[in-house]
Amino acid sequence: MKQNTIFSFLLIALMGTACGTSGNANEAQDHDHAATEAPEQEEHTSADGSAVQLDNGKTWEANVETTEGVKNMQAIVAGFDPATGDGAVFKEELEAEFKDIFAKCTMTGEAHDQLHNYLIPIHKMLDKLSPEPSAAELAELGDYLKTYPNYFH
Repeated sequence: MKQNTIFSFLLIALMGTACGTSGNANEAQDHDHAATEAPEQEEHTSADGSAVQLDNGKTWEANVETTEGVKNMQAIVAGFDPATGDGAVFKEELEAEFKDIFAKCTMTGEAHDQLHNYLIPIHKMLDKLSPEPSAAELAELGDYLKTYPNYFH
């Protein structure tokens, strides 16, 4: 439990300082982006209630390292066999990749804010991931990670 608390604290600290965040983070949250969302596009809501939005119906440009990090997380989830895999190692690998995304983030502006809206639900899933991940947990995380290209290119 203490490790989860430390991880959560570090993640919050990273989110506040990483990715070239400007002082206008709250300003971005005040904008109404509902009109720019494609009607057929599913929204994913983050912990603070912010949904990932498109850029006037188009995907956001993400830095290569972020896209690679998400692909690496997808591969980790797809390659994990709950019958033979070590759940603790699985979670550590995912958390390391997640932290690496923040460490290598160079995104700014609204694309950066939307990336954070996309990443917050992943943090929540990792935080509650059980020591022996169930098929439902794996499916939820895997399915969510697959939505990345719906929002970013």
